[in-house]
Amino acid sequence: MKKITVANYRQDPYYAQIVKVAEGLLREKGFVAPLELFIRTDLLSPESVENWRRGRIAYLERVMRCNLGKASRILRILRMHAHDLDLKPSLTVYKRWTKGSRPLLRFSKTGDHNIEDAYARHFVSPLKGSFGSGVKDALVDSAGSHMTGDQHATRD
Repeated sequence: MKKITVANYRQDPYYAQIVKVAEGLLREKGFVAPLELFIRTDLLSPESVENWRRGRIAYLERVMRCNLGKASRILRILRMHAHDLDLKPSLTVYKRWTKGSRPLLRFSKTGDHNIEDAYARHFVSPLKGSFGSGVKDALVDSAGSHMTGDQHATRD
């Protein structure tokens, strides 16, 4: 496969499906989350995501139904498409769904900062209510609670 660039990403075989799923998510939720995109394209099961969130799976890429090259390609196309739609990138904090200590979850085996951020980056409509949900300028953690920028947990 050719490398994805700004000049050719719209010709990629995955582009049409990404656009369709992104439009649906924007209408329903007001934002596009990579995890939701992978679930709706059947590359990730909701059960696997729940097991990961509960700490039963060490890192999410382990249960993806595609190779890492395809996952990376989809994340890159999504980022370019979101840029074209003027969606605002918003890093989301994913913490384990457990009582007591709630450590950050890992998406990748390596824990590389760029890869982790690519999975955790949601794309939010800058126009409140433009897709029917009235999205706030906020970060959302994996439990669904909103966090303002002051409360955002930083990654090292």
